[in-house]
Amino acid sequence: MIFFETEADPTEWFLMPLHWTELDQDKIEDWSQTCAEIMVRRHRKWWRSPDKEALATRFRLILEAHPHPAVPADQVFLHGGDPRRIPQVFYALAVEPGDEDRYEGLLKVVQADEQNPVRPPDVQPFHSDRLGQGLRCLRYFADGDQLSVSLNYGWWLADLRLYASLRTVTGDIGWLTSLIDDWDDFARSVWLAPNPE
Repeated sequence: MIFFETEADPTEWFLMPLHWTELDQDKIEDWSQTCAEIMVRRHRKWWRSPDKEALATRFRLILEAHPHPAVPADQVFLHGGDPRRIPQVFYALAVEPGDEDRYEGLLKVVQADEQNPVRPPDVQPFHSDRLGQGLRCLRYFADGDQLSVSLNYGWWLADLRLYASLRTVTGDIGWLTSLIDDWDDFARSVWLAPNPE
C-alpha cells in the first residue's frame, strides 16, 4: 500500500479518513469536533465570533459526501486556511501507468486531455524536490450552468512505476487562482511513502 505524506502544517491541512461508515458516527463526530477545535485555536487572535459547531458541521458534511464516486482518491486532504469558508478538498491518487508515452500519461493524469474545456487548459512544468519534475494544469470547464476550475498536479515516479496525482476543484475561480502559491507550496510538501511502518 502507498500513502501520501506531507510536511504541511497539520493545523491547516487535515488528513480526512476515507473509509468510515454509518456505524462509525461517534468517530466521525469526534474527528469533526477535533478539526473544528484546531481551527478555532489557530485563528482565535483575529476570529471575533468563532462558531465551532458550524465548523464541525462543515467537516462532517464533507466527510459524509466524500469520497465522491466520480473522483477516485487514495487519500484526501482538507485545507482549513480560512475558518469562514468550507475547507477545500484535495484528492491524492497513485495511478498505474498504461502503454502511453510518459508525457502523454502525465497529461492524462493532470486532466489536460479532458473533453469540453471552456478554454484550452493552462499546463505548466512543475518541480517538487520530493517528487521531481511534473506538470500543473488549470482546467476551466462548464459544470451545468456554472464555470468551474480544477487544479491538477502530476508526476511520474520511475522508482515506484506510478504516476502521483493531486487535484482539487471549485466554482470559486478567483479565490482558487489567488491562492495558487499556497497550493503550489502544499503540492511541493507531498511525497509518497510505500509500505510505511
